[in-house]
Amino acid sequence: MIKSSQLSPVATRDSGVITLLSKLKYLFLYAYEATEKMEEKAEVFAEERAKRMETFRAERDAATDRAHEKIADMRDQVKEQVQETLGNLGVATKSEIDDLKKLVTDLGKKVDTLAK
Repeated sequence: MIKSSQLSPVATRDSGVITLLSKLKYLFLYAYEATEKMEEKAEVFAEERAKRMETFRAERDAATDRAHEKIADMRDQVKEQVQETLGNLGVATKSEIDDLKKLVTDLGKKVDTLAK
């Protein structure tokens, strides 16, 4: 067996370069595999995020619809309560005032025709 001290400086240098290149090859292979795994994980995370966003949007839309329905129900309840309260106080409603205006207009026309 030849000892490294017996090798020429060129041969020692060449074997060192080969060892270094071999190590660099494994380093790059490791980096490449790590990059592939990171891409796979990123795709999985992106798919999960898309599913969560879809679920969130569906829940948000459902909550918005429920809120609109509740607001409409509350408006109807308030309207009924206001009409009931005004009726109890004896205040005329808009429709009653409109009916009175029509009656006054009709009476005015009849008076005009009688006056001629």
